Amino acid sequence: MSKRNNIISYVRVVAFCFLMIGMNVCVYSQTSNETTKHINSLAQKMFVDINNRDYDAIIEMMHPKAFELVPKESFKSVFKSMFEGDEEFSIDIPKRIPEYKVSEVFKGDQNNLEYAFVSYDMNMKMTFHNQEFDEESKKMMIGMMKVQGMDVEFISSNTLDVLMNDRITILMKDDATNSNWVMINYDANSPLFVQIVPSDLIGAAKEYQQALMLKSKKESENK
Repeated sequence: MSKRNNIISYVRVVAFCFLMIGMNVCVYSQTSNETTKHINSLAQKMFVDINNRDYDAIIEMMHPKAFELVPKESFKSVFKSMFEGDEEFSIDIPKRIPEYKVSEVFKGDQNNLEYAFVSYDMNMKMTFHNQEFDEESKKMMIGMMKVQGMDVEFISSNTLDVLMNDRITILMKDDATNSNWVMINYDANSPLFVQIVPSDLIGAAKEYQQALMLKSKKESENK
């Protein structure tokens, strides 16, 4: 496999794992205080489980349809290799809870759908163990990851400092989840995401992220 294909594969894996406003879908947001508190506790738990590297807890919060496509043990192996590293590369995510925002809880008009968005920025360092980047490769890597919504700075020939902006994790429940709250990271380019999430929620998540990106851009321009 070529160096370029190697890089593309790494970026896709990272984008998959991370990990997840005006809307055109018909929703309403009359939510009980109990539900709001529960959603906030789930968001907090998600970050605590990541910090604790509690792979089983993270997997148990995932959408059950994911396991019809990929076995739980395969997910666990991916998470473990990501956080603990393998012979190819490793990722260092600071054990802290980032500043995050939880949206109001929305309700769809089909399948008893309820959902909320957790948005946040996340820092990490990525180290490639068997590969070093020259200046040309660095520029290519920076550009490719920029397209994925990641700001990258090389701090050595094989280590990158990565800022992932405006990440979104969806907390949702519907008939398919047996009315249990589950989480799934928003990734419109992931076939797994598209297969699992209802179409109206995909549209809502896209618009929510676009609104976040527009707000970030305006804030950046006003600095």
